[in-house]
Amino acid sequence: MDPEKRAALRISDFKVSGPPGMTKSFTSISRSSTVRMVVKWTPSENNVGDHVPICFVAETYNGYQSEMRCVTAVVGPSSLDNIELICHENTMTLIAAKSSDHELYENQFRLNDPHCLVSSNSTHLIASVAYNSCGTEIEETEHDIVFKNQATSFANEFSVITRKHGVSIPFNCSFPKMSRVSSSFHAHKSDYVFTEAGFGNFTYKFQFYTDDRFVEVETQYPLEVTLQELLYMEIQVDSSVPNVQLFVESCKATPHDNPSDPVFYDFIQNGCIKDETLVVYSATRTEYRFAMEAFAFIGDYSEVYVSCTVILCKFGESGTRCSQGCITKSQGDSNRQRHRRSLTSESQQHFISQGPLRMKRQSPGNTDQAESSSLNVNTLVISLSGVVIVALLGFIARIYTKRPRLSGYELLKTQDF
Repeated sequence: MDPEKRAALRISDFKVSGPPGMTKSFTSISRSSTVRMVVKWTPSENNVGDHVPICFVAETYNGYQSEMRCVTAVVGPSSLDNIELICHENTMTLIAAKSSDHELYENQFRLNDPHCLVSSNSTHLIASVAYNSCGTEIEETEHDIVFKNQATSFANEFSVITRKHGVSIPFNCSFPKMSRVSSSFHAHKSDYVFTEAGFGNFTYKFQFYTDDRFVEVETQYPLEVTLQELLYMEIQVDSSVPNVQLFVESCKATPHDNPSDPVFYDFIQNGCIKDETLVVYSATRTEYRFAMEAFAFIGDYSEVYVSCTVILCKFGESGTRCSQGCITKSQGDSNRQRHRRSLTSESQQHFISQGPLRMKRQSPGNTDQAESSSLNVNTLVISLSGVVIVALLGFIARIYTKRPRLSGYELLKTQDF
């Protein structure tokens, strides 16, 4: 199809009809033919039991309209009350009270990433998520950076359909943009604060140290390192609940601050060490100390971030992920089917990260040394060449000196030739 005709048939707007107080937002996604419309309406208590139709048509740039489509919103009693959102520096936590007269007790909730489930008890839903994980979306406005996610109900973890009414709870945290950047170096990431049913408030700290004493913390990032230099790391958890145990389920490196980056290197997987240079040091049950040789990604990548998946368990309880330890691939296929997380003995998986690391540039002194070494090699080659030339000249001289000398010769006159 002609590009101009294709452009003319693109959707320019939606016309919507519905209840009073309804708002509409229309977004055209860049570098894509996809457009998105979001309609928001907040019913009142007087609307309980109503069936409210919402209809819309799409309009194109050349004036065409689509067929009218309608959906019906059934307004039921409020199932979630007293919703609270806490925005920390690295995480956001949603806490929502549940109503006792609704079937939501039977449902589970998950975030944008279906693998990230929402914690729940008999009274509340609790979703704690880092800004760079669990499908959190980032939007940028003129003045703010907004992190968005949502908790969506589902009846069965392994089902693709449902016959029960679903509930979606969108939530977001926004932060004002910084008008100035004072330096290209910044302090290390703050602690990760989570709240979860059965475990209360707990905080993960992910830090790099200068040596294996684990005393002096690296605080300025990007952290400049050299290849094969030992990197000393510690993950620590502080919990309001006693007798807990930290388990580092997996760790990987990525060239960007995104655990879902398609370019990555796993060095701990399913609780098993995958990198031959990795060393684990003895520590308490709420600390995990390890070291590994520094490396760089092949390609046009200048930085390395480290992200880990961590789990908190009640210490000494059997059947938890912490008690299982390292699980090989063959074991994992069977254990995933029968291992179901207990809200009272095991927390959700949480993603934490630290970085970036940046390879040090070669110092001028090292460059001079390399040039000097190169010069020495060239000088050696030239010197050896000189020795060979001298040897050849000596060999030729000996040949000439060994030829027999002629004697008894006389000078002939020219006319005798």
